[in-house]
Amino acid sequence: MILTAAPILLVDVAGSILMIVFSFLCIGHVMKLKRGNPTNLIWTYLLWVCTALAAFAVSRSIGHILKQALLVSGHRQAWSGIAAYSGSVNTFMLTIVAAITLFFERIWNIYGGIMKDQQALRETHDKLVYVNQNLERLVEKRTEALARSEKQMAQADRLASIGQLSAGIAHEINNPLGIILGYTQLLMRGEEKENQRYDDLKTIEKHVRNCKAIVEDLLNFARSSKTKKEMIHIPETVDEILDFIRQHSKLGDVAIDHDYDAEMPSILADEKKIKQVLINLVMNARHAVGTDGTISVMTRYDVGEDQIAITVADTGYGIEEKNLSRIFDPFFTTKSTGEGTGLGLSVSYGIIKNHGGDIDVESAPGQGSRFTIRLPAATREKKRT
Repeated sequence: MILTAAPILLVDVAGSILMIVFSFLCIGHVMKLKRGNPTNLIWTYLLWVCTALAAFAVSRSIGHILKQALLVSGHRQAWSGIAAYSGSVNTFMLTIVAAITLFFERIWNIYGGIMKDQQALRETHDKLVYVNQNLERLVEKRTEALARSEKQMAQADRLASIGQLSAGIAHEINNPLGIILGYTQLLMRGEEKENQRYDDLKTIEKHVRNCKAIVEDLLNFARSSKTKKEMIHIPETVDEILDFIRQHSKLGDVAIDHDYDAEMPSILADEKKIKQVLINLVMNARHAVGTDGTISVMTRYDVGEDQIAITVADTGYGIEEKNLSRIFDPFFTTKSTGEGTGLGLSVSYGIIKNHGGDIDVESAPGQGSRFTIRLPAATREKKRT
């Protein structure tokens, strides 16, 4: 009977011994992990659980070994009296494991809240350190933004005031100019083209037409026509403008390059007014480069800001620093007398502002000029609506 049960005895005893060995190995491994990171609650929980399971393993293994020893030695009656106590100890140890798990479940919730608070404190501390280290730069940046906003508001007020003044002056001057031009043309009909009086009248006609052109610019500047917005694709609009300028302007050795962003979205804008702005910028660049130079037109899409940028750059002389702050002022021009009214950039500024965009210039003597228009992409307009 004993020989028949020998394999069972061997497996039971060997299994009990291995259970004790493995449980203590687990305790040793967890203690090693806890020494590496003593503040980690997970390792503390596992150490307690492994210790309780090791106690359970010892209790159960001793019970099994004692049972087999008593049964083999013929003391079955003795084991019957001990079995209840052995089972109670095993049950108690499992209860301890469950209690540890419940206890640490509560502790873990508290620990999680503490960790979140620590993370929030750490982030707040990092932000405070960043602000402290960059306070001067941030204040300077905000000051520049405020100054830029004030400048734009002042520019808008100045444009509005000058626009009202220009409208009144233009209407008062336009009628007399029309009368002068009409009578001059009537007098020219009665004169021979070869005599001096005809040449004098022709000179009067020329200068009256120049005056009427200036008055027309004033009216365009003052007139706030309703903006008719539609979906337009800027690269196509730029191509049309460049083709027009190449056909109707004597470029000579002036080269016009373009570089379009392949991801450029459409915008919601008044195409005629946008063309007016771009033609003005390109023609200004044409005047700046003279007979030999390069004009570059570039488009870019800023995904982060959800806006497009159109840049017109030239290799001309550039703009003096003293003139940069006045470049968008009405009637300000660096061109020679009779070559410009100084209204082109002012009108362009107003058009871009009415489209919710912005226009700025970068320039230095000897380094050319870069005018950049920024307009909201159509996606942003859809979000607003």
